[in-house]
Amino acid sequence: FTQCTRQPSAPHSSIIVLLQVVFSTVRHVQRASSKFVALQLMHRIALFSSDEIRLQRIVPLVTSLLQDSEPIVRSSSISVLASVLATVTSFPPSDAQIFPKYVFKKVAHLITDASLIVRVAFAKNIAILAETALRFLDVGHSVSLYEAVAARHSLESSGRGESNEGKTRTASAIFPEEAASLLGKQKGTADTNTASTKNTS
Repeated sequence: FTQCTRQPSAPHSSIIVLLQVVFSTVRHVQRASSKFVALQLMHRIALFSSDEIRLQRIVPLVTSLLQDSEPIVRSSSISVLASVLATVTSFPPSDAQIFPKYVFKKVAHLITDASLIVRVAFAKNIAILAETALRFLDVGHSVSLYEAVAARHSLESSGRGESNEGKTRTASAIFPEEAASLLGKQKGTADTNTASTKNTS
């Protein structure tokens, strides 16, 4: 499968109806050729679908076919999966970790697949998956950073007269617990050094 130019999204209702027909067919057919055609149809429909439909409907079904008993279906599935994910441009922050938590776990067994065509298909598409995974992580980190900075500015503007205890809570809300703990330890060390200096003087 080669990555095709992304097409304008069709109305969601029409896309969902088409996908439901394909999905119901895939679940009941037995012949590998029928599943192969269904994968080609999903790959084509994905070009006209929204990112939400790609991630929430097409990707789960394609990944389920990675476990199929027929090598041609497994090899086609990894190709379609890589192509569909590569077309996704926008996604919620909750899907930023879809690759390490979901996709890579689903394709890991293909590395040692008994069929040569499956291993070759995996080798051809692993680079695409890796590049897409990096893009997902970059976008996810950018969104998280933007939200953290926006939250910090909001809290600073609404609570400039807050106490030191309130500032500690603000830092904990923005930064990870480990960072907040480290900041607390550094503050405690500084206070101890100040007290020691006063005692000696």
